[in-house]
Amino acid sequence: MNVALIFGGRSPEHEVSIVTAHQVKAALEETYDVIPIYITKEGAWLTGDKLKELSTFSEGNLPSVADFDTVSVEFEAKAKFSVLPKRGGLFRKKSELAIDVVFPAIHGIHGEDGSLQGLLELINIPYVGANVVGSGVGMDKIMMKAVLSENGLPILPYVPFTKHDWNSASNDFLEIIEDKLNYPVFVKPAVSGSSIGVSQAKNEEELRDAIELACRYCRRILVEQGIENGFEINCSVMGTHTPTPSVCEQPIASTDFLSFDDKYIHQNSETESTSDDSSETNMASGMAGAQREIPAPIPEELTLHIQNLATVAFQVLDCAGVARIDFLVSDEGHVYVNEINTIPGSFSFYLWEPVGISFPELVAQLVDLALETYQEKNRLIYSYSTNLLSQAGASLAKLKTDSQSEETV
Repeated sequence: MNVALIFGGRSPEHEVSIVTAHQVKAALEETYDVIPIYITKEGAWLTGDKLKELSTFSEGNLPSVADFDTVSVEFEAKAKFSVLPKRGGLFRKKSELAIDVVFPAIHGIHGEDGSLQGLLELINIPYVGANVVGSGVGMDKIMMKAVLSENGLPILPYVPFTKHDWNSASNDFLEIIEDKLNYPVFVKPAVSGSSIGVSQAKNEEELRDAIELACRYCRRILVEQGIENGFEINCSVMGTHTPTPSVCEQPIASTDFLSFDDKYIHQNSETESTSDDSSETNMASGMAGAQREIPAPIPEELTLHIQNLATVAFQVLDCAGVARIDFLVSDEGHVYVNEINTIPGSFSFYLWEPVGISFPELVAQLVDLALETYQEKNRLIYSYSTNLLSQAGASLAKLKTDSQSEETV
C-alpha cells in the first residue's frame, strides 16, 4: 500500500512538521511504501526519496524546487495527484502518482485547519485524521470554545475580537477584557499552535504587547482567563465512533506556561547523553522527550474524569484518527478543556506506548481508520436525480418570451 506522507507547509510550525513526518515515516516503513510529499514554505509541492532523509532538511538549507520532482493535482477525467520530473530534461512528462491513502503531518494553518482535508475530499482519497469540519473547528480556538461551551464542556472565560477591531478601538477592547477577565490572562492567535504567538499578561502594558504580538500571526485574537497555581494535563484519544482515551500526561513548563522551547527544544538528560544515535532518532527523541510525567501524578478519579472529558470533546468536534486534548486544572481541582490538537506533535505516540501500542502499531491503526472512514463516506448518496433542469429550461424560455414582449410594447 502506498502512503503519501504530506508535511512542511506554509505554517509557522513548518519545522515541527518536518520532525513529526520523519518520525511517522520511520514507523510507516515497517508496513507500507512511503511517498514523501514536502510542501515548501512558499507552497511548492515536492517529492523524491531524498525527502525521506532528515539530513536533507539541514538548518538554513531547506529543499528547493530545482532539486526535486514537483507534485500537482489534476482535475481532468478524474481527480488525481500527478508528478512532474525535476527541471533539466527535454522530455519531461507528467505521470500519475499512485497513492492509496494520505497521511497528513502538517501542523497549524494550511494543513491541520481543514484546508488540506478539503482538497483530499475533492480528490476523494482516504486520509488520516479529522475531516474538514473537525479539523477547522479544532484549529480555530474561538470556534472550538463556542462548540465546546454549547455542548456543556467546561471552558475558561474568554474575549474574542479581530485585528481590525483592535486597531480601530483598542481602548474599548481593553476595557471589555478587564471588565470580564482578571489578570493574569493569556493572549492567543485564534488559529495557531505550538504556543507560537501566545503570551501571558499580568497588567495592561503586558496585555497591549501580547495582543500586538498575536496580531502578527492571525487576524482573530483570543484573550483567555488564566489560572494561578494551576497545572496542565493532556490526554490523547483515538478512534471514530467509539474512541479510546490514552493515559494522561503532565507537561512541565519552565515558565508560567508551556512555550515552544518547552515543547520541542528542551531535551531530557537521557536524550542529551545519547551521542551514537542517528540525527533522526535524536530529533525524534527530543520531540517526545520534553519534560513531562507519564502517567500524570494525579488521583485516579481525576484521571478518569479527564479521560471522559477528552473522549466527549473528541466526539463533539467530530474528530477521527488521533487527537490530543489539553486541559487546565485549578488548585481547587476544577478541570477546563483548553484546546484540541487534531494533528498532535509526534501523533502523541508516547501516550500510547504505556498501554502497549507501539508507534508502528499506532500509525497502522490510523491508516486502517482512514480506510474505514473512507468506505463509510462513499456508501452515502452524493447525487439526486430530478427533472429540475427541464423545468428550469421552460421557466427561462417563458422569462425570455415575456422580456421580448415588454421590449416590443
